[in-house]
Amino acid sequence: MTKKLMAAAVLMAAITVTGAETDAPKIGEPVKLDTPVIFIGDSMMKMLGKGMEKAFKAKDVTPAESFSSLGSGLARPSVFNWPAKAKELCERVKPKTAFIALGTNDRQSLESRTGSMAVAGTDEWRVEYKCRIEELLDALYANGVTHAVWMLTPPMKSDVNEQHAQLVAGIVAEVAGEEKYRDRFHRYDMGKVLTIRPGRYTQTIISKTGAALSVRDTDGIHLSFPGAKIVAEDVLRTYWPDKK
Repeated sequence: MTKKLMAAAVLMAAITVTGAETDAPKIGEPVKLDTPVIFIGDSMMKMLGKGMEKAFKAKDVTPAESFSSLGSGLARPSVFNWPAKAKELCERVKPKTAFIALGTNDRQSLESRTGSMAVAGTDEWRVEYKCRIEELLDALYANGVTHAVWMLTPPMKSDVNEQHAQLVAGIVAEVAGEEKYRDRFHRYDMGKVLTIRPGRYTQTIISKTGAALSVRDTDGIHLSFPGAKIVAEDVLRTYWPDKK
């Protein structure tokens, strides 16, 4: 199979999984969230976490603390175990709400429950990755978290990265639609405030004051600090509307 055909197959798989979203609560659905708050994730959370901490402190939504591990994900628990780290953070911070930004580094094969290697984008991979998301959520809920919010990545510059992001988003939607998680697992789409045209990568947006703001890093993946600030402020408006 050529690279183009493989990419198309992965994209179709992502679209198929996203179809499970019909049973999930709407993205960005208003829900009352409690403090303390933790923001956890890979390198996507590094700049975003700083923006969140600053914005939340300014609106007196505290305590709010971030933790990011560059290069980490759910693909290699032997290298970095997120469920174990979540337990450790919960024991220290005792959060009630957790915001999660993971998946960017997980476009790789996974060792399945049967011991075989599941190739990214295959049915076996999707099943295994879904289990890993659930393990992370279960670790959070078992240690005091009442609500978790998955931060869906904004559109990526690279088609390959965007296809993977959509694949992960579809699996997250499937988890969110399960009865076990439906009332306490939520999704927030960063793309809604970081794009000019929905679903299309945007490097620069115009602020309300007319200033041009570069909201993405030059790598086409991560957020710039202005982008992180915009997301953080919208998260506050969405989940803490009384903090104006």
